[in-house]
Amino acid sequence: LDDAFATGSSIMPQKKNADAAELARGKSGRLIGSLVTVLTMLKGLPLTYDRDLQEDKEPVFDAVDTLEVVLPALTGMVATMTVHADRLAAAAPTGYTLATEVADWLVRRGVPFRDAHEVTGRLVARCVARGCDLGDLDDAELAEVSPHLTPEVREVLSVDSALSARTTVGSTGPEPVARQLAAVREELDRWRAWASERVVPR
Repeated sequence: LDDAFATGSSIMPQKKNADAAELARGKSGRLIGSLVTVLTMLKGLPLTYDRDLQEDKEPVFDAVDTLEVVLPALTGMVATMTVHADRLAAAAPTGYTLATEVADWLVRRGVPFRDAHEVTGRLVARCVARGCDLGDLDDAELAEVSPHLTPEVREVLSVDSALSARTTVGSTGPEPVARQLAAVREELDRWRAWASERVVPR
């Protein structure tokens, strides 16, 4: 994160605190509270305007004031941050994060999930004992863990294959994420058009 949107730690000089993101996360509770206040007020209205609605100004104005601070801060933070995709890609498979892929692979080959879970646990334990990654065991070692672990299991031991396997709506695979991004962009364009028609000159 750019230094303009972060501060150093009070105890660890090498650490950078994501102030803008943390404060925005905190402010979200305040915004949700304002929303609940207004929704609770509206739910009891019998028909049209009632005196209850004089209480809507404080939460609505507070929400606007909050967003006028939070949105530019988040926009600036995101616009100025640097994403190190190579570091993310290198870190993604560490810590045996691909173990679930092994279990899923076994299930697709007819192994009951309970057994697949146990086999995967033994595989991880073997790798931990040897200090290696899941794909580093040779064919004989895989077979020692379980006869179900054939050399073909290596096909699922990559971040790319793990992501590609996620195809359901809302999942983290490339295609579902691309669909969600397209939907969000379309919605943003619609709201921008709506807002541009309602801008009041100052």
